[in-house]
Amino acid sequence: MSQNYLDLVHDLQNQLEILQTAIALQQEPAPAIAKDWLRSLSKIQIFFQSNLVNANLEITPQNLSLQVEIDKQLKMLGVDLTMLQTSRSPTTWLKRHQQACDRFVLLDRYFQMH
Repeated sequence: MSQNYLDLVHDLQNQLEILQTAIALQQEPAPAIAKDWLRSLSKIQIFFQSNLVNANLEITPQNLSLQVEIDKQLKMLGVDLTMLQTSRSPTTWLKRHQQACDRFVLLDRYFQMH
């Protein structure tokens, strides 16, 4: 596996950690901030697609499987954040917030496998 690939994986992981921290710190319902999180996630997904998925990098079958799982979880995180943005009751907001935080934990596990 090339160092370039690992560097890109670490860049992606760092971007997700920044977003994860921002989300984890926001304990009160904040739909406007959730919209910003969605924009940040969109940029992360573009980075992932253009630099890791659609790049001409040589990767192992295991890393290809991890890419598929990361892609799926990034899409699900987008759904979580959309639902978070549209949540009106504090109880629903907290539930969606926890789902998003849990998704980051799962993504982090995938990065540990690289």
